[in-house]
Amino acid sequence: MGNQLTGIAPSQILPVEQYLTDVSSEYEFECSLGSTRFFKVARAKTKEGLVVVKVFVIHDPSLPLKDHRIFMEDIHTRLNGTSNCLPFQKAVQSEKAALLIRQYVKDSLYDRISTRPFLINIEKRWLAFQLLCALNQCHKMKVYHGDIKSENVMVTGWTWLLLSDFASFKPVYLPEDNPSDFSYFFDTSRRRTCYVAPERFVEGGWKTAEVGGQTANLDITDSSDVKKGELTPAMDIFSAGCVITELFTEGTPPFDLSQLLAYINGEYSPWKVLEKIDDGSIRDLIRHMIKKEPNHRLSAEEYMIQQRGKAFPEYFFSFLKLYLQRFATAPILPPDDRIIRLKKDFSKITKNLCVKEDHCEENVGLVLVLSLLESSSRKLHFFNTKIMALQLLLDFSKYLTTDIILDRIVPYMLHFANDHFPRVRAELVRVITQCLKTIKSVPRSDANIFPEYIFPSLSNLTQDPSAMVRAAYAENIAQLAETGLRVLEMMQRSDLEEKEEDETDSTTFQASYDMELLSLQETIQQKVVTLLSDPDNMVKQALMENGITRLCVFFGRQKANDVLLSHMITFLNDKTDWKLRGSFFDNIVGVAAYVGWQSSPVLKPLLEQGLNDTEEFVVYRTLRTLQSLTELGLLPKTMLHEFLQEVVPFLAHSGIWIRQGAVGFISAVAKTFNIADIHCKLLPLVQVFLNKSVLQIDKEVYLLNALESSVPRKVFDYILKSNMLGRLFDTLQERQYMRKVYRNKVTYSEMDESMSQIFRKLSSLGMAEEHEDKILAMKDYIIKLHRIRAGSSETEPRNGEEVNRPGEINVISVRAVTRRHAELERSKDSKMDGSTGTPPSRGKKKQQTLDSQTSSSMNPEWKSMFGSSDSSSATDSPKSKSVVKAELQEKKISSSTTSLTSQGSPNSGSFVTMSQGQISIPEGTLARGTIGAITQDMNKIMATRYNPCKLELRNLVHQQRDRYNDEILSKDLLIDDLSPWESQPPLSNWRPKGLLVAHLHEHRGSINRIQVSCDHSYFATASNDGSIKLWECDRLEGKSSINRSKQTINLKDGKINSLVFCEGSLSLAAATENNNIHVYKIESGKANAVNKLEIDKEEFGKVVDVTHYDTGAQSVLAYATVNGYIIGFDLRSNKEVWKLKNDPKKGLITTCAVHHSQCWFAVGTSSGSHVCWDLRFQLPITSIEHPMGARVRKLIVHPKEQSWIISATQGNNEVSMWDVETGARRKALWASPAPPLSQKQASNHSVYGMHMVMTDNNVIMLTASSDMRARFWDINYPANSYIMAPAALDPGHQPSVSYRSRLIEGTEVIIETYTKKQTSTSEDIPRCGPDTPAIGHHDVISDINTCMASQCLVITGSRDGVVKVWK
Repeated sequence: MGNQLTGIAPSQILPVEQYLTDVSSEYEFECSLGSTRFFKVARAKTKEGLVVVKVFVIHDPSLPLKDHRIFMEDIHTRLNGTSNCLPFQKAVQSEKAALLIRQYVKDSLYDRISTRPFLINIEKRWLAFQLLCALNQCHKMKVYHGDIKSENVMVTGWTWLLLSDFASFKPVYLPEDNPSDFSYFFDTSRRRTCYVAPERFVEGGWKTAEVGGQTANLDITDSSDVKKGELTPAMDIFSAGCVITELFTEGTPPFDLSQLLAYINGEYSPWKVLEKIDDGSIRDLIRHMIKKEPNHRLSAEEYMIQQRGKAFPEYFFSFLKLYLQRFATAPILPPDDRIIRLKKDFSKITKNLCVKEDHCEENVGLVLVLSLLESSSRKLHFFNTKIMALQLLLDFSKYLTTDIILDRIVPYMLHFANDHFPRVRAELVRVITQCLKTIKSVPRSDANIFPEYIFPSLSNLTQDPSAMVRAAYAENIAQLAETGLRVLEMMQRSDLEEKEEDETDSTTFQASYDMELLSLQETIQQKVVTLLSDPDNMVKQALMENGITRLCVFFGRQKANDVLLSHMITFLNDKTDWKLRGSFFDNIVGVAAYVGWQSSPVLKPLLEQGLNDTEEFVVYRTLRTLQSLTELGLLPKTMLHEFLQEVVPFLAHSGIWIRQGAVGFISAVAKTFNIADIHCKLLPLVQVFLNKSVLQIDKEVYLLNALESSVPRKVFDYILKSNMLGRLFDTLQERQYMRKVYRNKVTYSEMDESMSQIFRKLSSLGMAEEHEDKILAMKDYIIKLHRIRAGSSETEPRNGEEVNRPGEINVISVRAVTRRHAELERSKDSKMDGSTGTPPSRGKKKQQTLDSQTSSSMNPEWKSMFGSSDSSSATDSPKSKSVVKAELQEKKISSSTTSLTSQGSPNSGSFVTMSQGQISIPEGTLARGTIGAITQDMNKIMATRYNPCKLELRNLVHQQRDRYNDEILSKDLLIDDLSPWESQPPLSNWRPKGLLVAHLHEHRGSINRIQVSCDHSYFATASNDGSIKLWECDRLEGKSSINRSKQTINLKDGKINSLVFCEGSLSLAAATENNNIHVYKIESGKANAVNKLEIDKEEFGKVVDVTHYDTGAQSVLAYATVNGYIIGFDLRSNKEVWKLKNDPKKGLITTCAVHHSQCWFAVGTSSGSHVCWDLRFQLPITSIEHPMGARVRKLIVHPKEQSWIISATQGNNEVSMWDVETGARRKALWASPAPPLSQKQASNHSVYGMHMVMTDNNVIMLTASSDMRARFWDINYPANSYIMAPAALDPGHQPSVSYRSRLIEGTEVIIETYTKKQTSTSEDIPRCGPDTPAIGHHDVISDINTCMASQCLVITGSRDGVVKVWK
């Protein structure tokens, strides 16, 4: 088109949207972006996004528009795939106009220079570098721009530069004496800036003609007036230099038209403008690019090579350009994928940009990648990428300066404050708190960023609909307050330093600081009060546990008392959330310590309330709080005496936590008391609960080891639930008085039937006389706790009266309540009510006591777990077979009756009876065989109409109830059939004489394990020869002429390391050296293979031990591996149910055992560690180390003491009994000549096998040792211990052995000692015949066990494959 256009006057001007409509309906007009004589520019919307449309109105049809369109399409083809060029993508022509279309980019470089956050130096260098890259890309394709200016340089939100609006249609040369061409084609912004190269201005002429007194249109169609030519790269270099000058001078243009013409004539120099640029490399670059002579200018590529490492850092070339270019070229990644890519490449980015964490001012290159992150974070869709973006912003902030954090990172973080995902809002609070926490200096312009920007932006989060967000705010409010205060102090410090230099009065600035501090405190106070009053307790708890003490420091002592403490006290009014109350006592110490001793009168009633809390966890936390307050000296002496009276009885409490908390408080009090107070006031209170005198009462460990045994948990719970608590304590006091009067034999007075029944129940639960005094010591605590749990009602209700207690609703008496659950077990009372043939009256049914209601609603398993007040309940005693058959028959009758009564019309509903439990068949009805009797009996029962859906639900409940009853009955039968050993323990005077009953030598390898079935009908032996043999116990007492095994199982899988009976001896599991566990089903005394577990040896290691326990719902086979894995496998579902990993630092696992309560699991290691795991939470609860670090060879649990484990360790024939609760070694067995419990090992013999036997009133330990002896240890009467089976190599006249007990370092040690026996010499004794062969073992005894036949037998197995049976 060139110069033909300036002289044509438009004939008609239409709106730009009119031209868009004429061309195509694809483009929807949005707004106008400007209009000049040359182009009308608009923004339009398409299916692919926003576009820029430039409209050229056709006034002269003779213009060569087609040639220009073809040339522009060629430019688009050439520049396709370039990363920094944005040519016109489409050219459309109609009769009225020609349209040029390209992608819309919001900001040009001209706009970006004046937009916050302002460009920093590294960003300006990056844009200049990209501009040269764009020129290099288009020049290599022989494409030249022709009109480079800041308005045609587009900058994206992530600082990526795009060179747009290639002007091939504009004239190359302009007349220097006619500015109209320049104004028409190049001055579209009306700024009069001129970046056209000097060589493009040439001499030319212009003509005017006056027609009728008016100036005619200009005619510049004559080519002889203006020079023609092509664009050159040097022309674009000059224009780019001018753009870079404007970029580095904060928007100051180097030339306008007059200055450029003067520069051509040598009358103007732009060097004054260039002096504003501080960087010398950039100045030299621009000075060389805007030289007047085009031959002196270099190409874009040469400029980049010249300035590499100078104006442009090295990482621009080696990493940044190539990395960010991936996000600008096809395929274009969506924002979520960009975030994932940045997260993945973060370490690579920091490495290539040479990021240094200690020198944040040198890490400015990260800002260029940060802009990409921030641009993408505003358009994310998924919550996981939003959280990832927040985390990335936090990671970037660790390497950047404070001004960049406040200007660039914090605003983008706060953008997520209104996100619709609660997890994102919660993460925002945590991230921005961590980000602001690292601020070390703040610019003066950002002094009020917290009160004016950050806190207002987060203000809505205190009332956020999601409790998760409010809890996150509560967790971080203390840190935000501290950071805000630190920023305020930094500003105050800098102001004082400046004023000291000016030598002015600082009083004004101090007043300003006080006002700003007060304003900040009021802002935080409003938010804290809102959070402390939150309806969700999780928010309150989060605020207390995360910085309540720091908030005290922030507010000062007065406000800490008035605001924080006053609100925290109200938390104790919540009787339903024990976690909140426990958290209160956890965190009140810090508040009290800051407020000072003045808070003690306020805290006293709160602490007393905590000591009487219904939750033992809260009581324990209260005791810990008392200990801390005592150590800090915040409680006066008189108050300590009062608390001692309440705390000391806790030494007998059944909860181990409470006992430990009480010991901690008593030790803390002992440290504050003087000697006189300790001996006169403290020791008399404590001595009653100790089994020995303790001098250092301030040492918690000594006090714990000296405590008497606590009140059994079942006894404590039963007393607490009793409705005759007053009479019970009166009786206990009377019995205590009788014990004091009668020193020898006590004769108690007779009790009435109800009290006798209570004492029988307590005795069956384990209460002894020594426990009665401890229960009386806790009388006040028990009564208070009983009143609280009973709803502050101390009087017992009379029979027939309803129990109405505050906070409880009697569901039975409420008719409108619809039950939404079905009980699987029917109580016998309901069956009796229904046996009369009429439904029970709803209004006249008498109310039972609370205990009887609880007992009747519990199933047998729950009763066995929590206890029952009805000692005569049928569920507490095993059922006989006749009762079981009767119940099965009754169940069949009931189900048949239900089926008969379930017939009716399916459309209108059905008539069915009230409930299955209320149906009763008269005795002998089925025997008569008449259905009429059944229907006649059913007619007496009230019928109710039900919908078909409810009938289906009812049938489903009946089916589930039948299935549950079948399981319960079969379990009861199994328990009855498999418990002769438990019902017939050995006699109290059982002492095996060491007589050999059987000598079994079928195995060809070492005996590794002997296991006895639950019913003691047979036992199994596992050997290194790869076989398992089953033996019948009854045949070992001389009843059979030949002792042979009943069955031999050859696994052919290597040595068998471990063996265990499973599922009530119905299954047998064996672990082999090839890391396989074989499971066999035992039917009719024969074992058949049913399963094989293959354990990955590389991952888990070798299986060292197996054990089994049954929870009722699961039959778990637990095995331990040498690599520290403990795995539970359910034999019923054939899948792994849990997996634990022991700490490798504790050593390699060698043995394991499970407690009979199925609550915890213990393992022993090669380093002498005993690690106990809680199977409910699958966490390690304690670890006990052997003093010598000796290997644990065998581990069992004590059958009587609930928290004891017994371990046999390497050396000295040592067996130790450890208390898991305290970690103390309570007892030890020592059969070695070395000094007891000595650190120096003198005997290499060790116990390989051990077995604990419980008699009526005694505890016996059987041990098998590597010295080939089997020992009988009487734990209660050590002098009765002896060697049951000597070794075969022992001399016939060996020294006599005696056993005695010694107390060594708090441990009772039973020691084996030898005394020389005076016997006559061999010459004095005449020979009567050949020597009797030795009956003892000739090799190491590897295991020992007992079985019950007609008498109790001892089974031993040795390493030479011999099994011996003793009596």
